[in-house]
Amino acid sequence: MASLQLKQLVKSFGQTKVIHGVDLQVDDGEFVVFVGPSGCGKSTLLRLICGLEEATSGDILLDGQRVNEVRAADRGLAMVFQSYALYPHMTVFQNMAFGLQNIGTSREEVQAKVDGAAKLLQLDELLQRKPTQLSGGQRQRVAIGRAIVREPKIFLFDEPLSNLDAELRVSMRGEITALHRRLGATMIYVTHDQVEAMTMADKIVVLRAGKIEQVGSPLDLYNRPANRFVAGFIGSPRMNFVPASLDRAPAGAQEIGIRPEHLTLTPAPDAFGLAMKVSQVEQLGGHALLYGTLQGGSASVTAQVAGQHAARHDDVVALYAPRAACHYFDASGLRVESAT
Repeated sequence: MASLQLKQLVKSFGQTKVIHGVDLQVDDGEFVVFVGPSGCGKSTLLRLICGLEEATSGDILLDGQRVNEVRAADRGLAMVFQSYALYPHMTVFQNMAFGLQNIGTSREEVQAKVDGAAKLLQLDELLQRKPTQLSGGQRQRVAIGRAIVREPKIFLFDEPLSNLDAELRVSMRGEITALHRRLGATMIYVTHDQVEAMTMADKIVVLRAGKIEQVGSPLDLYNRPANRFVAGFIGSPRMNFVPASLDRAPAGAQEIGIRPEHLTLTPAPDAFGLAMKVSQVEQLGGHALLYGTLQGGSASVTAQVAGQHAARHDDVVALYAPRAACHYFDASGLRVESAT
């Protein structure tokens, strides 16, 4: 296990700067998730940490020691890739043992480490199979097992679940989170899926265009987004944004943000009303999603309401936004604090 610190880290490809002076602290044993839209620099940042890319400037420190010039193989980190990167002609055992054998580890130690990792990941009955005989989830566990046997200082995951179907992604999220608890290891996980970030992370790093927008716990980012970008990226369905003129707002506020799950169908003394013309209804059994636009305006609105709703296309529905659940943003998208 190890801590990681990035100091004013910059990466350019030719004249194009893709990482813009990133500062970040990852503590020993933390599960940190890098999240952001495609092209925001999260995978590049991971490759800089592990040594697959060379930093243009700035410092990368592991346990306080600068490692910019240390080769990837010598940093003591382990990467789990999206593509699994398994050798198809080797068995599960051979895939997991390969890295240890390459550095001259004794046969007995290789056997013990592979057996231990296989038991941890419930692969002990599959050690003689080839990758083509495994499911996608089993292949991903083999890739994780290959990392575990190396006993790395930090585990690095680069969108490891994006090739799996939705049900298996949910299952594997739970497996990786449980693995973190059992190992107590430092883990850095890259994803574009904010649901993965919210459900797995101790700390989320939200990136946009090579810069950090906000760092905090999942609920910190959900409850107090620093700006409009974070507010719209964290949470599913995404936050609604309506003109501040629709209700009293703090000085400087240009937009009000309200999450779909905070809109209600019931009037309340602390809520302001919105009239939404319905364009689509998704009935999900336990709740319904109503999509539409503000009547007399162009702002799109999504409401998540409990139970089943009888609204149809072109119906006008009265919604209420509790002021205590509202977020306010200025013209540049920064958070404006409410007086209440």
